[in-house]
Amino acid sequence: LLYNKGRAPAAAAQITSGSRIVAQLDLSRDQELDVESPQGGHNHLIIRDGEIWCSQADCPDKLCVKQGKKSLDGDTIVCLPNQMAVTILAP
Repeated sequence: LLYNKGRAPAAAAQITSGSRIVAQLDLSRDQELDVESPQGGHNHLIIRDGEIWCSQADCPDKLCVKQGKKSLDGDTIVCLPNQMAVTILAP
């Protein structure tokens, strides 16, 4: 796809909740993480085969779940109601 030209596969995902960095996860290692928001909301993140996605959330609109799998430098997953963000980082 042309819009991905110049964007490298990422090495890590930085997870923030509120204004805090809560984790930096290696995308080459399959794993799962529950992220709790400052207000008590929850997001469930999964890393498989170099991709990360939000599989479950207790927010009302579920837009974070609908954003799908991310793996390229600069990609993001955001859950505004739960103040959770995933930022994909280059190696």
